[in-house]
Amino acid sequence: PSKKKKRLKRWLPSECLLVPISKLPSTSRMAKASKMLVAAAAVAAVCKLQNAFVPAPTGRTVPMSTAAGAAAMLGAAPAYADKIDDAAKKLSEASYPFLKEIDWTSDVYGKLPTQSPAEVMKTIDSMLKLGAAMDPAALKTGVNAHSKAFSSMDGKLVTSLADYTAVNSAIGHMIASAPASKTMDVYNAFAKFNLGSDVGPYMMSKVTQGDAEAAYKAFLEFKDVVKSTQR
Repeated sequence: PSKKKKRLKRWLPSECLLVPISKLPSTSRMAKASKMLVAAAAVAAVCKLQNAFVPAPTGRTVPMSTAAGAAAMLGAAPAYADKIDDAAKKLSEASYPFLKEIDWTSDVYGKLPTQSPAEVMKTIDSMLKLGAAMDPAALKTGVNAHSKAFSSMDGKLVTSLADYTAVNSAIGHMIASAPASKTMDVYNAFAKFNLGSDVGPYMMSKVTQGDAEAAYKAFLEFKDVVKSTQR
C-alpha cells in the first residue's frame, strides 16, 4: 500500500527498499540484494572512520547495568530496549551466513569511496553530527561492543555470532536515540557516491544470492523495529 511505501521512504529513500523482496523477479532480487553488500561496505567505512574519531574504550566488557542505563537515558520504556535486542538477534542469526561469505580481507574497503577528499569530508561531517546527536550512554555501549567484537575475529576478520549480535543491538539503540533526520543525512551523503553501480554487482558475485537476500530481508525488519522506537 502507498502508506507503507511512504513510511519506508522516510527511513531509507531508495527504490531498492520500497518493494518486498519476495515479490521481486529473480533478476531484480539479485540487483537489490547486491546493494546489501554495498551497505556492508559502507558500514565497514563508517566503522573505520569511527575508530579515527572516537577514543578507545577503557574496558572491553559491557555489563548489563550499562545497557539498562543506556535505555534509561534514552527515555525509552524497557519494552523498547527488549524490542531492539530481540530484533537484533533475529537479524544477526539470519545474516550471519552472509556475513561469513564476505571477503573482509579484500582491499576494496581501503579504496572506497573514490570521490574527492572534499566530498568525503562532507560525508564524515554528517556522520560526526549523527554521533553527536546520539545518546552518550548508547554511543559508549556501541563503541564497547565494536571493540569487544574485534577480539573475537577469526582469520577472515569475522567476529563471533554473539559479538555480532551485540554490535547490531548497540547500533539499533544508537540510531533510535538520534533524530531520524540525522540518520537520513548520513544515508543521503553515502547515496551520492553511487556505489551500487559497479561495486554492488562485483561483490554480489562473491557470495550466495540466497544468503544475501535473507540478510536483506532481515535488515528491513530490523529497520522497522528501530524506526518504531526512534525519537
